[in-house]
Amino acid sequence: MGDDDTVYYLGDFALANRAVEVFGPRLNGQKYLIMGNHDTCHPRHKKRALLGREIYEAAGFQMFELARTLEIGGQQVLLNHMPYLSEEPSPDGYQPKFKELRSKAEGRWLLHGHIHEKWKIKNRMVNVGVDVWDFYPVPMTEIEKILLQS
Repeated sequence: MGDDDTVYYLGDFALANRAVEVFGPRLNGQKYLIMGNHDTCHPRHKKRALLGREIYEAAGFQMFELARTLEIGGQQVLLNHMPYLSEEPSPDGYQPKFKELRSKAEGRWLLHGHIHEKWKIKNRMVNVGVDVWDFYPVPMTEIEKILLQS
C-alpha cells in the first residue's frame, strides 16, 4: 500500500494500546477506523475514559465512526465492525453479543470484521478480517468482483 491509498480498518485494530502506538504509524495510506468493540476509542470500551481516541490519532488514524456507507461498484455498501443482526436463531443456540451495535439487513452489502474465521462471504456480508484473507488487507478490486458476482 502506498501513501496515497485510503485504508479502512473495520475495527479491533489492536487489543492493546501499545500495539496501536507501535504499528499504527508504520502503516501507509490514509487510515480510517470503523471502531470495533476492542478498540479503546469505541464508546462501549471499558478503558475509553483513560485514553480514548488520542492513541489512534497519534498513530495517524483520521476518522472514527461506528458505521459508514461507501459507493463501491455503483452500489451503496455499509461498513461496520459487526455483521448484520440475524433474525434467525443459530443452530447451536449461540446468541451474538452487541445486538444494539449491529445493523439490520436491508438488502445492501456489508463489509465487516468481528467474527474472525467464521465465514468469508455470507448473505450479502463480506468478512474483511485478515483472518480469512491470508493476513492481508482486501483490495477494493477484490470487493468489487464479489459485489458484481451477486
